[in-house]
Amino acid sequence: MKKVIAYFLLYIIFCILQFFFGKYLNICGVFPNLILILIVYLGLTRGVVSAEIMGFLFGLTWDVFSTDVFGMRTVIFTIIGYFTGKINKNFDKDRAPAQIVIGVLTNVAYWFIFSFIYWVIPASESGSPSFITIQLMFKILATVIVTPIVFFILDRLNLSKGDT
Repeated sequence: MKKVIAYFLLYIIFCILQFFFGKYLNICGVFPNLILILIVYLGLTRGVVSAEIMGFLFGLTWDVFSTDVFGMRTVIFTIIGYFTGKINKNFDKDRAPAQIVIGVLTNVAYWFIFSFIYWVIPASESGSPSFITIQLMFKILATVIVTPIVFFILDRLNLSKGDT
């Protein structure tokens, strides 16, 4: 039961951080994707099921509140949760270089899939994002820089150890 409450609190906190603070505290439209970082963290520390479920819930929430193609982030976050959960035995998740490498790979995969979906199914009003833009590179960089910090904070909360 403690684990469910901890996941629910994480869900609420990260939704507030991403959707409220991301809207008002961004710099030229750049704010780290904290939800992606949490999904990667859960995949690396808790395994496939936790990361997939949280990825699905975060993606569904983001899709409900956005004007993008519905279901796009749900699928992307669920896939990233699955793959990070599958590779959790292959990386030393406590080391910052490993966290940064995984952060770069998941961010590039996220934006590549996101752009590819927009290329296949263009949204009528928001336009198609480019595969590579300066702002996109800054978004990836911001997320990668924040990744070790978020991992450190979540580790201090003992979310990866035993029952939470």
